[in-house]
Amino acid sequence: YWEENYDLARILVRDWDELGPKVAGKLHFAVGGSDSFYLTNAVYDFEQLLLSEIGEDHGVEFVYGAHDGLGYQHCFRGYEYDEDGKPLPNSLTRLTYAQDVIPKMVDVWLKNAPAGADVTSWRY
Repeated sequence: YWEENYDLARILVRDWDELGPKVAGKLHFAVGGSDSFYLTNAVYDFEQLLLSEIGEDHGVEFVYGAHDGLGYQHCFRGYEYDEDGKPLPNSLTRLTYAQDVIPKMVDVWLKNAPAGADVTSWRY
């Protein structure tokens, strides 16, 4: 029952013919190699399910965070580097999560806005 109704990975695979074209290039997963809530394995499992059922051309991005032999913790959102090219720690990058994610979300909203939608009054 759970897999059929609530397991998003299995639902995506089951309904790929309908959902695949709608989500391709729009799903981006970043997880720390040492996620504080143990989400790393779930993301690995999701990626492996897509690879085994859909193949390499699934259009979903997966990024796993590790540095100096250690895994990033919860709130890893992809690699960011300092001016010397060293990866920044989570303790810094998670402080600017909104500044990084919201502009990306706006780009997607603008790209997918219906014809005639108001896409200017809410932008400052």
